[in-house]
Amino acid sequence: MYRLVDLFWTFQGEGAHWGRRALFVRLPYCNLKCTWCDTEFNTFLEYEESYLEKYALGEPSKFAVITGGEPMMNKQTPRIIEQLKKLGFEIACETNGMFPIVDGIDFVTVSPKRDSNYQVDLDALEKCSELKLVVDDGFDFANAKYFENHQNLNPNARLSLSPEFNKLHESFSKIEQFIKENPKWRVSLQTHKFVNIK
Repeated sequence: MYRLVDLFWTFQGEGAHWGRRALFVRLPYCNLKCTWCDTEFNTFLEYEESYLEKYALGEPSKFAVITGGEPMMNKQTPRIIEQLKKLGFEIACETNGMFPIVDGIDFVTVSPKRDSNYQVDLDALEKCSELKLVVDDGFDFANAKYFENHQNLNPNARLSLSPEFNKLHESFSKIEQFIKENPKWRVSLQTHKFVNIK
């Protein structure tokens, strides 16, 4: 049995894979409690492994996003990856970066959090496909420069800044000013919230 917060088909709403039809596997449990988190990660339902397979094959897309909670601390993650890989899925995952990256993930979004003082495991930085920072109240852009210049960051990692959705205009204005002077960075909008889908 898997313990999952949610399992659903939708569109990837942000980042490098924006717009792709995706199977979302949302896992419970997290080591942080960010104030703006949009996931009830301590509640879950139980799913048979056979149900996950049947549901995953319900659409022709072969792209899955494993998220949480914090999937890198969840003991179910390797089993879910193995099952989806056998079904031919490309797998993306979002993590706060505080734990080593589980094998088998094709695209790793590392999103360090202020609640952890932006602590990141070196393995997560080395395997990072996209580094995403949420620009919330009090965000210090020195953190963006710190990660941009970090010697362990994958040199091919995409650098993204995501405005806090509840304070979108204020956050976006700060991001705009920063990117004018730091063009390696990109804006990552949570477009699924604009169109009101999961």
